[in-house]
Amino acid sequence: MHRTADAAEWHDPATGYRRRQITGPRFPADIAEVHLPPGARVPYPAASLAFQRVAVWVLDGRLTFHEGDAVHELDAGDSIEIDEPVPHVFANTGDAEFRYAVVLTRVAQP
Repeated sequence: MHRTADAAEWHDPATGYRRRQITGPRFPADIAEVHLPPGARVPYPAASLAFQRVAVWVLDGRLTFHEGDAVHELDAGDSIEIDEPVPHVFANTGDAEFRYAVVLTRVAQP
């Protein structure tokens, strides 16, 4: 069992990005809750997904998600799965903070 008060949280002062760890180190998937303020952009290189698969689920608000050259607009309740290592960007182009969940699983080969 994990209590909210005990969860590890990380904050990026440059972007305002906040990430709270939901699962513990022994769980087979890494699940986190993320808050992204208006105007923030968080890029990741393709290498960050080399041995992982990712599912992103928008909980509140709207996410503009860049997956390589494709751009996806996701609203609350929408989700996307990334199974190829491509550069990607989480962007908040709106005027309110939004919240999403990220689920990472590890794979043996990229």
